[in-house]
Amino acid sequence: MAHPFWFNRMVEYWSMPLNLDLIDLVRRARIQVVQAGTFGPQFYSLADDPEADRRWVGMPLVGVRENLAHAERMINGVQEAGARFIGQMSMSWHYGDHETNKGLFGVWDTLWTDDLLGPAPCADPSIAQERVPDGSLRCRPIEGRPYRAYSGCLSNPHWAAILKPMIRRAIELGVDGLMVHHNFTTFCGCSYCQADVRARFRQAFDETDLSALFGTSDLEEIEDLFNPRSGCPESVKQRAADAIGRWEHERRKTVFDELYITYGRSLKPDLMLAQWYHKYNFKPRDERSFLPSGLWAKDEDYIWYSQGGHKGMSLIRHGYLTDMGLPARFIYAADGGRPFVINKYDYRRFRLSIAEAGANHAAAPAFHWAPQEEAAYNLGEYTGPLIRYHQFLADHDDLIRGAKPASQAALVYPRRAELAGEGDALDALKRLGRILEDHHLLFEIILDEQLTDQCGDFELLMLPNIKRLSMEETACIRRFVAKGGKLVITGDTGALQPDGQPHETSPFSSWQIAPLEHTWGRITTERDGRILHIPTAPWKPEDIDVTPDLTLPLYPLPDQDPFGQALMKDLNTLLDPLMLDTDAPWFVRVRAWQTADKDAFVLHWVNYQQDEDTDIEVPIPTGTFQVDYALPPGYNVDHVEWRYPEMREPVTLPHEVHGARVRFTIPGVIVYGLSVMYVAPKHIEDHQ
Repeated sequence: MAHPFWFNRMVEYWSMPLNLDLIDLVRRARIQVVQAGTFGPQFYSLADDPEADRRWVGMPLVGVRENLAHAERMINGVQEAGARFIGQMSMSWHYGDHETNKGLFGVWDTLWTDDLLGPAPCADPSIAQERVPDGSLRCRPIEGRPYRAYSGCLSNPHWAAILKPMIRRAIELGVDGLMVHHNFTTFCGCSYCQADVRARFRQAFDETDLSALFGTSDLEEIEDLFNPRSGCPESVKQRAADAIGRWEHERRKTVFDELYITYGRSLKPDLMLAQWYHKYNFKPRDERSFLPSGLWAKDEDYIWYSQGGHKGMSLIRHGYLTDMGLPARFIYAADGGRPFVINKYDYRRFRLSIAEAGANHAAAPAFHWAPQEEAAYNLGEYTGPLIRYHQFLADHDDLIRGAKPASQAALVYPRRAELAGEGDALDALKRLGRILEDHHLLFEIILDEQLTDQCGDFELLMLPNIKRLSMEETACIRRFVAKGGKLVITGDTGALQPDGQPHETSPFSSWQIAPLEHTWGRITTERDGRILHIPTAPWKPEDIDVTPDLTLPLYPLPDQDPFGQALMKDLNTLLDPLMLDTDAPWFVRVRAWQTADKDAFVLHWVNYQQDEDTDIEVPIPTGTFQVDYALPPGYNVDHVEWRYPEMREPVTLPHEVHGARVRFTIPGVIVYGLSVMYVAPKHIEDHQ
């Protein structure tokens, strides 16, 4: 379902820039969303401190009122230029030192005035902070800084009372929305958290389990509910740890909803809202991974995931690529049509970041800016590519907005395993996904929860160790195969019910036969369908020291990967023919989409090859490569165009048609390009 406000052109500045004409940038680049500044406790704690790093403050000036006046001017200017302004706000983190009266502890009395935040919600900020079991404030020193990091306790009503006036003040300044960040909170040792956790334990665990955990079922006697006794069985201890993690995620969402969705939208009904979360290296257990589908990003307007772990750099010579294809496909599958942002913390490859987001129908923040970093960058080197590539996206909005994926295969995501806290649940998916991307097989990700609705939408289903499946889902998969569908199953796929209990009999046992010697998988046939079973394979990457101070998780390069080569040989057998056949280099990624009005199929090509030894973005263009694409039934190709940001006008590419296949040559990709196959419905005579 289309979202009422969808965007894919944005800029993000952690701290509002002073030495950049942001309004002019918004107009020239046709930016839709500016996300900038911080309007929460991080800002109010340090804005009056002249020695504080302005990155930490999130505003460039010294003084609370001076910054708020600057922010109001910036907000009004951005909106007049045609973009929405999203303020940033921590829901918990802030900096200071309660022993030396820095941060909130030193400015408390100056914040709560009628012209700023109104009456003080409590006598002292320490009342609302997280605490350790002995009752002292939970905080950690920050090396080289005169501050410590603190978190307001989300279970403590005083903290909510502190945040609400900050939310109100941001709305009064005119923000269109708020992005909530630094949501790293856990339960603490305060009385509010302890009462909350005790109540949850009583509801979720019986007396036997409680006695195993703590030596007694009377939880009032337990001072530390987060550390089971030494003799506790590991299985019970793990259940408790997973439960606490799930409760923390639920609490985080509950408090966010109360503060921003309920309270914030009571002040501004159309307030745009999102949360800044992290899925580093596509690992499970991000900050909302334990939330059930009904709560996952519920009532939020866009999705933001950051990808750290060296995602800002590629080392192609080592086979390491910073591509965001898998996370982007996951978010697209999970987010219900909302816009989303993929952030790589890449401070120099502006073109690549925007290209990658464009290809995945997402937005890239372009630059995670802080004022003191301005001197390190030539503004022309930054703004020039940003303007050109965002203009390109704007010019091709008709090819992007509302388009639907055109893919041959679906790779199933183990959402239930993630909810259950199985840390290795994504190993097989990441490995298979990387092989598919390297070899340009067109695929999407769907969640295991979406199987019954979507398994018939693809020619091929790939279930990478999807252990938890219902009988309804396994029956759906069997019907899919019986009707001619192609299936790949790995490991113990289907061994468990959704709740983790084993099936009485394996639903896929007839397909799970041992491969021949020196092979990884074996193909069987059932009715009109075909099944490839891979019991085991080298799923995990190998940690390689690529420099003396850098270790990266590396898969083999495609030409050095026997498993990947064998898999693609089997997939070619299953799918004969492939929807897309190309000799593009492995480090070129591709996504295929059909436009909303169904008059074109668009292949988005992204070239990740860069000079890896420079401090600025230096793309290395590809040479020519061939494209052979199978149109779905019912379409004739009219003409093919090649479009890329460095070119003023599209180029018509010569093409050949052989049956349903269209063949043409791409003249090379600098960073990003679209091959657009314009089509028309076949007439009746075409079928005669």
